[in-house]
Amino acid sequence: MRKVLLPVDGSDSAFQATLYVIDFVQKHGPLEVHVVNVQPKPLEWQTRGTDKEVINDHQAIEAHMVMKPILHALNEEEIAHQTHIKLGDPAEVLAALADELGCDHIVMGTRGLGAISGIVLGSV
Repeated sequence: MRKVLLPVDGSDSAFQATLYVIDFVQKHGPLEVHVVNVQPKPLEWQTRGTDKEVINDHQAIEAHMVMKPILHALNEEEIAHQTHIKLGDPAEVLAALADELGCDHIVMGTRGLGAISGIVLGSV
């Protein structure tokens, strides 16, 4: 079975990528879908004096809020999926996770930038 990594960040373009995956499954059959949200690693000065468990819980809550509409859409269409919450640089984490899971494709939205903005600001 083909495996797809579906990174989500709460943006409309991430939701559009989800709709693409749903459409693909409806037209071509099942995929193994891995939904992932990458949270930034907190900096030491941001978390000084805060219990690590509290930080992890906060990041998990943030990730679940971001993933909620995506998971709802996949559940509505009865598309099986697994969820992953990771910390770190999104590009590095996504590449490593895709390799670890043996994903055939990464389906992700753009940031919705125009051509000039995309060149200047870049994207994951």
